Amino acid sequence: MRKRKLSITVFLLSLFSLLISLKLFWNLGVFVDEYSLSPDIVNGGDFWLAMDWLRLLLLLLLCVVSGISIFRGKQNK
Repeated sequence: MRKRKLSITVFLLSLFSLLISLKLFWNLGVFVDEYSLSPDIVNGGDFWLAMDWLRLLLLLLLCVVSGISIFRGKQNK
């Protein structure tokens, strides 16, 4: 039971982190559009723009893996 609670907590934290990061990325897009800039200028270069995308991908993977672990743990019992 303790492992399940921990899995749910990790899933919720990763989901909230993903939602916050998506909102920040959305705001970046709005700012870039309003001031006629490009995202790599605002992020500080192509490398940091790629790292921003990588952060979103890793948070999505964390949500998927932690979500799967919740249901997989329930089926093993």
